[in-house]
Formats: sequence, structure tokens, C-alpha cells
Amino acid sequence: MTNNTIIEDAQLAILSDRINAMRSQEGKTSKCQNYLNSLVDTSCREAMVDWCFIVVDSFNFSRETVGIAMSIGDRYLSSTRGKSLKALVNKQTYQLATITSFYMAVKVYEPVQLGIDMLVKLCRGYYKANEIYEMERDILFALEWRVSISTTTPMDYVRYYMEMLPAWTDIAHVILENAARHMDRATRDIYYSSCRASTLGAACLAGALHETDGISSFEQGVIMRQLNRKLDFELESKEMEMIERRLLSTSTQQHDEPKRQRRAILQRSASAKSATEQTSSPVSVAERI
Repeated sequence: MTNNTIIEDAQLAILSDRINAMRSQEGKTSKCQNYLNSLVDTSCREAMVDWCFIVVDSFNFSRETVGIAMSIGDRYLSSTRGKSLKALVNKQTYQLATITSFYMAVKVYEPVQLGIDMLVKLCRGYYKANEIYEMERDILFALEWRVSISTTTPMDYVRYYMEMLPAWTDIAHVILENAARHMDRATRDIYYSSCRASTLGAACLAGALHETDGISSFEQGVIMRQLNRKLDFELESKEMEMIERRLLSTSTQQHDEPKRQRRAILQRSASAKSATEQTSSPVSVAERI
């Protein structure tokens, strides 16, 4: 056994341990239920997701922050605790809950904070600082302060999965970009909020392989089998296949999505624009829903 082989095996073992540790945290996160109704419906949620995407693109934040924000908000609205029930029968309260969830996600995920004064400006004064603070306390209470454990994203798993496939390093950036597009679509659909991040990440990866030029159907199967051999759990579950089919079925609906700005997604950015530099809201939240 060569030194290179020993080093590669050690690196794979470290990656596998990290993935397993991440998966163990998934079980500690409260599950989301589909809380949408005739008043707070799919269009309301999609409008708020799109607003969040516009804001993160404006500040050069990661789009994965939006996924974390929706995870926080969806779990809160599923909790039936605090003001969550009121948010389901009042669009303004629902909007406030989503905005506050986004504010919380930025605090725990981004290298710079989004100041409360800037958030109020983004809302064009529609919501006041004290209302956001009060909602933040209500969300923390409802989730029993379990916010930070939800910050492992499906794309984190995709990146680790790709690190376990050194033979495909030369096109890793293309695969990751395609996977990120699938993740954007998943963020807009509440169906995926109840999925394990590791499973959704696997589905995004499989969908990305399907849409990456130069990778044949045979090679797609080889890649997934290689991953299965290297991981301590079965990657290609029935749930993953169902999620992948759903993702691929909506992949042609890109005209409904806000334009994705091309950005480095190999790792989280540590050089986001200061959240105090923006002087006006890129879009009015008051008119979203």
C-alpha cells in the first residue's frame, strides 16, 4: 500500500466521520409539517422565498442562508406554539415570522450580521425593530432555542459527497452549480422542508449529475455506487429517488425562479459585503404577499 493510498483512505475516513456526525444532528431537529392553508398558501411562501433570494443576492450572501431561514420558519410555523397559529391566519404575521427567520439565519450562518436597523430599512418601515425582536423571542421559545443545529444545509452534504469522489474534481464546480440550482427550487417548495438534509443533498447531487453535460447515464450510476461504498449508510433510498424525480420534474420551470447569480459555491463565502453598506431595500417586502 502506497503512502498516497494511505493518505487518501485517511481523508475518506475523516469525511465519512464528518458526514455521520452531521447526520446524527439531523435527528435532533424538530420536523416540519405542511402548515399551508387557503390564506397562507404556496404563493405566500414562494413570494417570501423570492424576496429572501433577492436580498441575499443584493448583499452577496449565500443562497443557502435562505434555505436555513425557511427551515427555521417552517419548523416554527409547524410548532403550534407561541404566535405560530396566529401567523397561519394573518398574512402580516406570517410575513413578519419569515422576515425574522431570515434575520436569525443570517446571524448564525453569514460571516457578517444584518443589523436590525438595516432590516427595518429592507422592510421599508413596514415592521418595527421591537416587532422583529418580539417575534425572534417567540421563535426561539417555540423551537426551544434549537436554531443553530439546523444550519447544516443539503449543499454541505453535496460538497462532502463530491470530496469523496476525487476522480471527478475537474468538473466538480459544474456539478455543484447544477446541484445548487436544484436546491434553489427545493427551497421554494415546502415539500422538501420535511426531508433530511442528507437525503435532499443526495437527490440534488443525483439530479445535478443527470443534467451535467459529459456524464453518461452509466457514469451517473458508477458515481452513486462509488459513494454508497464509501459511506456508512445507504445513499440511494426510495425517499431519495422520490425527491430526485420531483426535483427533475420541476427543473424546466426556471422561468418561475428569480435569476441565480453565479457565485463560488465550493465553500461558504467569508467576504460578504457589509450589511451596513446597502442604503435602500432592493425590493419592498410590504408588497410581497
